[in-house]
Amino acid sequence: MTRKLFLGLLVILLFLPARTSAQSETAVPQITYTSGDNYLVVEVLDDDLIHFEAGQGSPPAAGTPLAISPMVQKTNYPGPTSFSDDGQGTLVTAELQVQVDAQTLCSTVWDLTKAEPLLLTAVCPQDLDARKSSLVIDHAATQDVYGLGEKFRTPGEPNGDWIGSARDPGLFGNVMEEFSGGMVGNAQFPILYALGAGRDNYALFVDVVYKQEWEFIGDEWSMTTSADPLRWYLLGGPDLPDLRADYLELNGRPSVPPKALFGLWVSEYGYDNWAELDDKWQTLNANQFPQDGFVLDLQWFGNIHPPSQMGSISWDLDNFPDPTAKIAELREDGLGLILIEESYVDDELQNFGLMASQSYLVKACGTCGPATMREWWGNGGMVDWTNE
Repeated sequence: MTRKLFLGLLVILLFLPARTSAQSETAVPQITYTSGDNYLVVEVLDDDLIHFEAGQGSPPAAGTPLAISPMVQKTNYPGPTSFSDDGQGTLVTAELQVQVDAQTLCSTVWDLTKAEPLLLTAVCPQDLDARKSSLVIDHAATQDVYGLGEKFRTPGEPNGDWIGSARDPGLFGNVMEEFSGGMVGNAQFPILYALGAGRDNYALFVDVVYKQEWEFIGDEWSMTTSADPLRWYLLGGPDLPDLRADYLELNGRPSVPPKALFGLWVSEYGYDNWAELDDKWQTLNANQFPQDGFVLDLQWFGNIHPPSQMGSISWDLDNFPDPTAKIAELREDGLGLILIEESYVDDELQNFGLMASQSYLVKACGTCGPATMREWWGNGGMVDWTNE
């Protein structure tokens, strides 16, 4: 009887959800929850910034900072000014409260800076054993959702609210697509801004470089991706500018371009020679248009008509003779040039073989030759910018 009781207790203990806690030398609390084969790690980076990781199998070693993608810049967060863990899934900082369900590994988050604690959202990892896993997101009191990158939706309508819609960034998370008679970018930037009444808000940054499919239809919203494990950050704050500032602190601030780039740069597809550019220059001067420069398209290096010159990165001296003198002439009038360059190299060019021999072109495998493609610009390969 005693042996049966012991075995029964052992079986129960094996299947109970578990948690472990660690606090690194940088005072960043890290708590791990397990349920069956799944785990959730909660890393409390600041009073208003929580980092999560959900996956299958063994969680990261206790006290080891969670992995990040190249999208994340800041890693030396000090930890919260105050923190408590009741051992039952409730984690509290000076500004946020996180409640982890030990069975489902859902994390429910409240904003504690309001007169009454404000429910922001609940995020639940699902299908962690499948080829694609998801985060299911409770909309709570959210009224509007913005962000998630570059997407042209309806001509003439600037409304960027995603509620009631799905966000699909193409096959790989970045694609050029048709819009209103032209080709535009559809690029994934996985930062979501959720706005409620007044200045109630939070942000969700999913630190995944793979394609993400977002859906904001019905009562349960979702983000689905092939990444394993799933990692995300929840950002709290008093208003949208604060969320934006916190996001830029986490991911880095883009360099401010030179002042001249905020001026008038004249482009067309494209200037066939210096004479055509001069004609536009003189016409704009005659009509007192302030100018800062001109943008040269494919013609400057010889165009892509067979034989394609894509990847030559050298002037077509028949149509653009003595570029050094022309650049100096334009500079005297305060004008600059922007020249298009693309990461493709036509296989008929001399430098294709040279670049291939130095592994400067993308390969289909480690021991393969360059991967080639037949595209609008010709037939050839793509520059491998990861080669060091």
